[in-house]
Amino acid sequence: MNLGVQYYRPPFPLPKYWEDDFRRIKDSGLDTIQLWILWGWVEAVPGRFVYDDYDRLVELARKRGLKVVLSTIAEIQPYWVHREVPGSEMVTSQGIKVVSSNRGECHFGITPGGCTDHPGVWERMKRFLEETVRRYRSAPNLAGWDAWNELRWNVQADGLVCYCERTIAAFREWLDGKYGGLDGLNRAWLRRYGSWDDVWPGKAPDRPYTEMMAWEHFLTVRCDRHAAARYSAMKALDPKHPITVHAAEPCPGMAGGRENTAIDRGNDWAFADRLDGVGCSSFPKWAGMDDADFGMRVEFVKSAAQGKLVWLSEVQGGRSAIGFNVYKPVDAPSQQRWIWNGLACGADTILFWCWRDEVFGRESGGFGIVGRDGFAEERLKALRETGRILRKYRGLLEAYKPAPPAAGVLFSPQSYYLCWAQEATAKRAVNAIRAYAKSLVRRSIPYAVVEEEHLGAIEGLRILYMPRCIALPEEAERKIAEFVRLGGIIVCESECGAFDPQGIYRYPGDRWTAKLFGVEEVGRRDLAGQIEADFGGRRLRLEPAQWLTPMAVRGGAMVLAEHADGALLVEARAGKGAALLAGTYLGEAYMNQWTPDFEEFVETAARRAGWQPDIEILSPRPTKDAFLYVKSGMAGGRRVVFVFFPAGVSKAKLRFRKGFFRSRRLLDMISGKRCEPEKTAAGSELAIEARGWGIAVLVED
Repeated sequence: MNLGVQYYRPPFPLPKYWEDDFRRIKDSGLDTIQLWILWGWVEAVPGRFVYDDYDRLVELARKRGLKVVLSTIAEIQPYWVHREVPGSEMVTSQGIKVVSSNRGECHFGITPGGCTDHPGVWERMKRFLEETVRRYRSAPNLAGWDAWNELRWNVQADGLVCYCERTIAAFREWLDGKYGGLDGLNRAWLRRYGSWDDVWPGKAPDRPYTEMMAWEHFLTVRCDRHAAARYSAMKALDPKHPITVHAAEPCPGMAGGRENTAIDRGNDWAFADRLDGVGCSSFPKWAGMDDADFGMRVEFVKSAAQGKLVWLSEVQGGRSAIGFNVYKPVDAPSQQRWIWNGLACGADTILFWCWRDEVFGRESGGFGIVGRDGFAEERLKALRETGRILRKYRGLLEAYKPAPPAAGVLFSPQSYYLCWAQEATAKRAVNAIRAYAKSLVRRSIPYAVVEEEHLGAIEGLRILYMPRCIALPEEAERKIAEFVRLGGIIVCESECGAFDPQGIYRYPGDRWTAKLFGVEEVGRRDLAGQIEADFGGRRLRLEPAQWLTPMAVRGGAMVLAEHADGALLVEARAGKGAALLAGTYLGEAYMNQWTPDFEEFVETAARRAGWQPDIEILSPRPTKDAFLYVKSGMAGGRRVVFVFFPAGVSKAKLRFRKGFFRSRRLLDMISGKRCEPEKTAAGSELAIEARGWGIAVLVED
């Protein structure tokens, strides 16, 4: 378990600050520093590697008893790369060679640099990685490697990339392997290509979905493979230390934009298949995240990690600064909530960005833990206290495992690719998955995110929510149908599986849901007010979004909400399981406008699937902007319960199921106070007061 801070992005901070800063970092309760090792900085002259500044920093850290995480920033390339490797420039979708330049927040080195599909670029990049690993693999204070920062490869390309001849050749080779030759591609795509030379990637959104979705998928796989190549090169030389990568967003948050296709920085699940773990960046004050948003991000990464390391590779240190804008400062209680929220969700390493305020470019004057936003001293005081608690309970916290999930939320990359192919953003798909995940967090229901090609994770789940899964692989449909037949419950939104992965539309009767449940959509209709549904003994008012797709119901399906042209919410059975089929996008509507009834719908569906809470929140009741957030798990046979109070709330009452605790007495790690739940016929209840930073961490005493 590492709690640290990013320190060096050369040449800043300047050497005159190093010794005193490292003393203060150690005194603050942090135990790890992170250093950016830039390819462009280290090998400014071809073949000449200069590590003198890093050597001194690593040794200073050792003397102060600080571990180091080394980030290999191979994507900041040397200025000479195109001179030494002619013809290595990336190419936009318009056929224009990209002119590389200094990156907006980095003082030395160019981006996006040369295309890594060019063997000359990769050979030189790999040599930098290998030289770096050889130099520091034996450092006694090395904690691990972050092999790729925020998975950046096309920053400042000023267009969609890369359409160079080598990448297009790699795209065709990938299609060849995926479809088993040109004839297989023609059958899947419903085309009549006579030569691979005729097969081109999609050029822009709002064109045919088929080649655009395939191109997006290829870019994801290309990124996955590049991360694996970095890992293999480094792991061959250092099998001892963990090697991770991290994105700016967990991949279910990668909506893309005009210069980024959806999920073009890779798939976290694929990274975890090969690497030692995965991570992400989080800047909660900058992005306006609450406890649910932050916990959701960690859960996305933890689900993808599949039992491997979970790193919060960048967490906001001080006030954000981008250009001449002013953002919210970072107060100590908020920052402590991020630490303990991360630990509650299963994070192994938490690294703040950064120690000092930045002094370069658009980030100048921001992000420092000791930065000048008026809260530095209170942050340091709180960090010292957390450092003390972590040292005292290190063994217990390192043994902690969050409670196993009861629910799953399906992440469908193919649906993201389809959304982007039409709208140049997958924001609709992102909002859909966030809505269900956020509701599960707010209702303290343990869940996991399930990726459509890693469906082994649905084993043991009671319910699978499928937000906006409009394009599903046939194998995923088959496995989910089997999950239902064996007793699982699924929740589907409008036009589930309406497109195949080639972007070809399926008529309603040809879709897997119609065949499995005997319920068929009759077509798209205009939005018209709320959907009123009788569900779980309550009358719920649910907001629709985008359109309505009423359903014709056959057999014994139960209609829960009606429309003039059919049903809008249906409960249908198949085998031992069932589905809740919604004829609109309830999740997107919830993200547009918060409603408690949507959260009630999500929780009631979980209860009907057989989930019963270990912990119930009796008070306070949740509101839009305030809710009590609870996470629990086990550590060495002892229950651990994390409680996060909303602002302005000082008291709460929790109910625990019978047999949940083995011990009568609980210890709050944060306050050091002890308490005893009161026994009841159903289990036990505990009245608890907020102390410290509005956090309680209860462990069986």
